[in-house]
Amino acid sequence: MAHNEFYPEDVLIEKMQSGEYGWLDYVNHFSAEWKEEYARYCEAKGLVAGNDSAAEFVRYKDEQLETAMERGDA
Repeated sequence: MAHNEFYPEDVLIEKMQSGEYGWLDYVNHFSAEWKEEYARYCEAKGLVAGNDSAAEFVRYKDEQLETAMERGDA
């Protein structure tokens, strides 16, 4: 199932709030970069692609952004 549609974050949040999307959909529709990075993340950690690992990946990305902001890199 190859989806190449990506949405702005506000649209993704709306889709999640309405129950249309779960975390896996969120990651897969955020950007091509996230989609690829998530696949590598799962492989490196021995995780199965799904809502739980996708939620973990989003937390990981949030932490990366926070750290970058604290350093003044974002």
